[in-house]
Amino acid sequence: MLLLARIGFEYWADDLQASPLDAPLAVADGGAIDQRIRLRARDHYQMQLVFRKPAGDGQRLRELLEAPVLRDGQPVSEGVAVPLRWSLSEIDSGRVVAQGEPVADGLSGWGSDDFFRTVTSFSARPGWYRLQAQVTRPVPELAGVPTRLHIGLHPKATGSAQTEWAWFGRLICVFLDPLMALAALALAGWTIRDLIVRRRATASAAAA
Repeated sequence: MLLLARIGFEYWADDLQASPLDAPLAVADGGAIDQRIRLRARDHYQMQLVFRKPAGDGQRLRELLEAPVLRDGQPVSEGVAVPLRWSLSEIDSGRVVAQGEPVADGLSGWGSDDFFRTVTSFSARPGWYRLQAQVTRPVPELAGVPTRLHIGLHPKATGSAQTEWAWFGRLICVFLDPLMALAALALAGWTIRDLIVRRRATASAAAA
């Protein structure tokens, strides 16, 4: 029963924390996205641009994304800026629940394959929505750089009991899984010992 509950929790947490959007965006050409998405919890969602590192050395791309851009000797942005216009509207009513026109610059993080740039954050109740995003000015400096627009739960800001249960549940499972493994080994040992005892008892009874 505990194992089934553990598997059920993992399935539920994966579904809750799944990214509502992870779609290519042609920033060099002034591209756009118009997509139906589902929010599974009333919580804080983070919108990011994800830039794929080129094969080999990604240092040049990193400098392009975070080195100060000067105008008349004064810094105007951290790296090449990407201006966006976006809106989130309810599928049924068309009512806009969140929108903005941020100018995304700088870097918020990086991994082995990608650089990340935070665009904005928003919150909305669970349901189906239409997400529209438009690069309002082409950014030719980023030509040839595969870019995605990603929306996911903010890892450091939870606003619902569901999300908190998912985060803390995964933390508890770090300690629970080894205990379950030990319990399974102990149960297997007891079962084997019981079988051996029963076979000996049966053999003794047959000999008598």
